Amino acid sequence: MTRRRATAALALALGFALAAGFALAAAAAPEGAPWHGDPIRGQALFVSKRCVGCHAVRGTGGRIGPDLGRTAVKGSFPEIAAGLWNHSVVMHEKMREFRVAPPTFDGNELADLIAFLYFLNYFDEPGDPRNGKALFAEKHCIRCHAVGREGGMIGPRLDAIPRGTPPLRIAQALWNHGPAMTGAMRRMKLDPPRFRGNEFLDLVAFLRSQGQRAAPREFRSAGDPEKGRRLFSAKGCMRCHAVFGQGGGVGPDLGLTELRGSVTQLAGTMWNHWPAMSSAMQAMGMRPPVFVDDELGDVFAYLFLARYAGPPSDPARGAAMYTRGGCIRCHGAGGEGGVGPRLSGRMVGEAREAILQRMWNHAPRMWERMPAQGITWPRFEPSELADLLSFLAEGLDARAPTRARGK
Repeated sequence: MTRRRATAALALALGFALAAGFALAAAAAPEGAPWHGDPIRGQALFVSKRCVGCHAVRGTGGRIGPDLGRTAVKGSFPEIAAGLWNHSVVMHEKMREFRVAPPTFDGNELADLIAFLYFLNYFDEPGDPRNGKALFAEKHCIRCHAVGREGGMIGPRLDAIPRGTPPLRIAQALWNHGPAMTGAMRRMKLDPPRFRGNEFLDLVAFLRSQGQRAAPREFRSAGDPEKGRRLFSAKGCMRCHAVFGQGGGVGPDLGLTELRGSVTQLAGTMWNHWPAMSSAMQAMGMRPPVFVDDELGDVFAYLFLARYAGPPSDPARGAAMYTRGGCIRCHGAGGEGGVGPRLSGRMVGEAREAILQRMWNHAPRMWERMPAQGITWPRFEPSELADLLSFLAEGLDARAPTRARGK
């Protein structure tokens, strides 16, 4: 497959996801979460750097490595970066087997590629309407709601929505309907439905397949993260939930909590949280938030971008990792160089993505020289790599030798 065909096939597989993703990335970034990559350019790099030869994205691409659109790449920048770095040794060996040179990156290329991989998490895979139909009965939706000639009449009909209604708009309607629905279900001695995996996606796919063939009014599916940041406070979310320590402590920290899946899957997770959240808000004298227009999409866009940065890093811990990871043995306690190149002063103030790119491009020489030094390849937990990058961004100044020795 030529690069042009591979790019076209990948774009077709993703639909308009990356176009919406770029709009989201270009929007006003939340405070404390600077954005450095372009997912559209990253998509092209995924092909031109031959990543697509080994890795598929939701079924489109190679089969040698894992499908990066489904299970392999999840989480914040530190998680993606650590995954790439730790995988690089296996990747290098496999590429040497196939006589393919490891990719190198210039300019902002690695940041663009990481942005592409990060935004793969935001958009939905197609749901299964057949499974959704079964779930419509299993989750007891059919007891109260009619679709076609089947279902109850306690709640509104669910086959009147336009087929093109975005999934988040359906999730928003479900959320707003929560108080009335859970009350009715309790009177019927039924438990509110809970969703696992792709179940919510499948249910939404079924409802859309049964809807009216009418065009919905315009909907910005990517959301506006700056509006979402304001709504997160105005709707009272911040009274219970923090984002990396900024906010309340009643509920889980939504920056630190493992939120996996697309935004629609996260909407299903949010719904699962409804009973506990409703009880907590009642105890605090709060009313459940109601969302209108595109507000739920805006809140999710904010949470998604806010999670990119990951937890705050610590240069002091990074100094210890500089020693523990073996960097000090080749680059010197103060970054003065030796077996490896000089580091002192070369990365002062650089973005984490730029420093990671330097490390990635330097990796082939490390593979060659580390065995002679008796150093094993350093593997990092996401927090460890974030700390190390933060330390390197300080430039290994005059304090570095003392700090790197852990004194």
